[in-house]
Amino acid sequence: MTVDYADDRPIKVIKNQSNYSDSSEYISINNDGIVAVNDTTHTLVGKSSDKIHTIKQKHSIIGMYAKPSCGCRHSYTWHYREFVNYCPNCHHYGTLRKNPKGVPEREYTCRRCSSDFCGVCGKEKYSWSRVYLRSA
Repeated sequence: MTVDYADDRPIKVIKNQSNYSDSSEYISINNDGIVAVNDTTHTLVGKSSDKIHTIKQKHSIIGMYAKPSCGCRHSYTWHYREFVNYCPNCHHYGTLRKNPKGVPEREYTCRRCSSDFCGVCGKEKYSWSRVYLRSA
């Protein structure tokens, strides 16, 4: 089972739950009887034999429209690309920012190590570098 949300809030998943009491729009139930709650302030009351698991999204995704800025062979038009919000230089998640320096082509910049990456292909913007962002 995969539950994917765009935010970093943890979610609760209860498997094989039929009697629960909560009237919230945060609940979704699929055909296998799996109840997913994307807000931990809501609690579900059911059978005592049911196990409640809290799942936190592992990798956040970041995306934007950009033009090539590293010399890659893409056409100089706006392209929408999504990458995992992970810096391959300092090895930290959630540190990429969208164009904080105001570059006309737009780029990703790590707030921790100040590495700059092309917004289209994800390559680090040093000509000698072979480091790329991971595509989503």
